[in-house]
Amino acid sequence: MTQTATYMNKSRTKENEKNGKLLKGVVMGAVIGGAIAMLDSNTRNKVTSKTKNMKESTMDMYSQVRNNPTEVKNDLQERMKSASSVLKEAINDAQNLYAKVNENILEPVNQVKEESSEILSSAKEASTDLKDIGGKVKEAGEEVLDGSNGQSSGSYNKDSSVPQVSAGITPSKVPGQ
Repeated sequence: MTQTATYMNKSRTKENEKNGKLLKGVVMGAVIGGAIAMLDSNTRNKVTSKTKNMKESTMDMYSQVRNNPTEVKNDLQERMKSASSVLKEAINDAQNLYAKVNENILEPVNQVKEESSEILSSAKEASTDLKDIGGKVKEAGEEVLDGSNGQSSGSYNKDSSVPQVSAGITPSKVPGQ
């Protein structure tokens, strides 16, 4: 336990040193950057005028609070109430918009998605049926061709036991053919 506590204390010390170095580096960079920026006369004039304006508005606020603290407090409370009501309206509008989007866009999109999956499934079934029909048509065509080949050219008919006949010799008629 003592070793763990010692190790943790050392690691915290190292983290603090690293954080301290980082903070020092950031502050040094800001000071150097500010000093370089002040070399420009336009920047100096802008900083001076903005500082004066900020000082005047702060002094005005201080004098208002000093002279009439309840009025300033009431004014701030009224501003907060007004901002709160505007924020509530914005939240209600956002909720209404969300409901409209769900109702007018998301539901039809989901419906189209379901219908398209049904159409795709029907198309796949039709494709399978079409392949079956095509196979049957092909089979029928082969039967027609086999039957016509056997009669016109004298080739071997699968359904009968008539052997092939050489060209120029007509086979005798076989019953059932």
